[in-house]
Amino acid sequence: MVGATGQVLLRVPEKMVGIYQAVTGQTTRDPNGPVSVVGVARAGGEIVSGQNGPETPQTIAYQMIGLLFGLNLALFLFNLLPLLPLDGGQVVGALWEGVKRTVARLRGAPDPGYVDVAKGLPIAYAVSTVLIGMTLLLVYADLVTPIKLS
Repeated sequence: MVGATGQVLLRVPEKMVGIYQAVTGQTTRDPNGPVSVVGVARAGGEIVSGQNGPETPQTIAYQMIGLLFGLNLALFLFNLLPLLPLDGGQVVGALWEGVKRTVARLRGAPDPGYVDVAKGLPIAYAVSTVLIGMTLLLVYADLVTPIKLS
């Protein structure tokens, strides 16, 4: 499941083009595409209300646990992307600092000091703007052309 989620995250940019085309009426919405919080809530509502056919309480519980597990896994992997406002960007900064210190130690040079991650704020602002735009597009798509599980 981790590998499949990672593959989905790599295809998010192309899926966003499909979302835009679905919102503008050029194509239909991909049921396996990304959704916003609105879409996840709608899917949870469909599962709990039994709109997917006759379900037992145990089946509904398994489906909800699967939905929550998948959502948390996707958020975990997304947060590890090496982009500065995300945790993965902080990890890259820490790794760069470690590389600089190791090279300095091997050369016999003094400690170069901490890496100033704040120098990457323009990149963080750009990535944040793109993420906010994606969120707004997905929320709009989930309201206008929602995905149904059944």
